[in-house]
Parts: sequence; structure tokens; C-alpha cells
Amino acid sequence: MLSAYAEDMSLDPASPIPLHYQLFRVLKQFAHRQHLTTADKLPSEALVAEVFGVSRPTASRAIRGFVDQQQLTRARGRGSFFLSSARFDLTLLADSLSLVDAIRPPSRLTTETVVHTVTRAIPEEIRDLGLAADCPAVFLRRLRSVDGKLIMVCDSYLPAELFPGLHEREMIGGSLYATLASAYGRRVVRSDRSISVAEVIDRTISKLLDVPILSPVFVLTGASYDESGRLCEVMVSHVVGEARFTNTVGVSREPGC
Repeated sequence: MLSAYAEDMSLDPASPIPLHYQLFRVLKQFAHRQHLTTADKLPSEALVAEVFGVSRPTASRAIRGFVDQQQLTRARGRGSFFLSSARFDLTLLADSLSLVDAIRPPSRLTTETVVHTVTRAIPEEIRDLGLAADCPAVFLRRLRSVDGKLIMVCDSYLPAELFPGLHEREMIGGSLYATLASAYGRRVVRSDRSISVAEVIDRTISKLLDVPILSPVFVLTGASYDESGRLCEVMVSHVVGEARFTNTVGVSREPGC
């Protein structure tokens, strides 16, 4: 099975990405495509080395990547077995303004605000989404977890002139938008969002999500507006790769659509 998969894959010794990390990424994709679970063993180091034409130490370091991410357990004399890895369904293209409305009991969602301050150091990608570079902004960093596992680091920037003192407030019911509506009379009615895949290069994000540097994650960006069309928030979130974004669409019955 691994040999057949490896025929369509190749490693690049000339790449600046270390060979063991290339191999780890290839093996991770193999595990995902084969739907490997706790009942399945990862191929041995010897077989991995033979199939991909690398040294045993390189194969060992690649497999150790799964252990470091707590996705694999090694049993002496038995081999390496996958640990269960739950996927989290999140809404992206839906009527709800919340990205986490899909989380339902018995799963438990918790939010922790770890940074709340006013800043003028506005990142370039935030300015590109419409927040003026020369105006102070309220910066909130929230950590969102499901059943105790951190799944998202959410960074929000809001015009400080619209929301004075927001950085010193407790969120009403843990909701930023509910707080904006209740405390400031600004109800968010629209949020333009996009999603991409990137590799983590920020060491703080890497540490918070507990993933190595260069691990792939989802990056969500969005700009939210109130009823008057005024920009209220710009958001950038990093979401672990175990998440899955779902949406339900309908088909028009009109001819030709």
C-alpha cells in the first residue's frame, strides 16, 4: 500500500525544507488518505526508508514527527500505532456570524482571552483588509478550545475610536459581537471571510497551537461591518489542520441555472 502511494510522491534533496520533514508531510498525507485509525500501524522505519530511498535516521525523524504532535504511540515490540484524532466541524459559509456555531453538545466550546490591549502596531495583512494604519486599534487574542483541545487562535483588531475601553471589558457571554451590540450599540450584520492554507511561521502561534514551525494550518481572515456599513472588526484566525469546514447549499430549480 505504501509502495503504491510512494510511486506518485517524490522527495527533493535540493529543497531548503529538511528531508525528514518532507517525508513526515508525505506520510501524514498517506495516513489521511488511507483513513488510518487507532487500529492501524504506521509502516516500520525500515520499510519507510526502503520505499522512499532515505536513510533509517531520516525515516526515524519523520516518524517521530507524529509522536511529537501526539498522533502516534510507540509500543516496544509491536510497532507504532495512530492515536485517535477528532475532527472539528466549523461553519464558514453560513448565515451565522460565528465560526463555531457548529459546535454542539456533548462537545464543549470554551474561549479564553489572553491579550486585550490598544495598539498602533497593526500588521500589514490587517491594514490590507481595511483598518487604517495610523489609527489605534483594540487588539484581542482569543483561544478557542473544544473539549479541552485548542483548535483556534483568533486575533481581532477593532477601531479604538468606536470602542473605547473595550480592551478592559469582560465579553458578554463570552461573545465579542454581543458585547459590541450591548455596550456600544453597534450590531455586526455582515462579515466577509476567506480561508487559505499556510504553514505556521509565527513561533507564538506555533507554541499556542502546539504544532511545529512550518506545520500546515487553516488561516481565516475576515472583515465585519455594522448596520451602517462601518468597519467594526478585522480578524485573522489560525485553525488546526484537524478542523473541517462544512456548508450546505441548495440548487435552483429554475431552468438554465
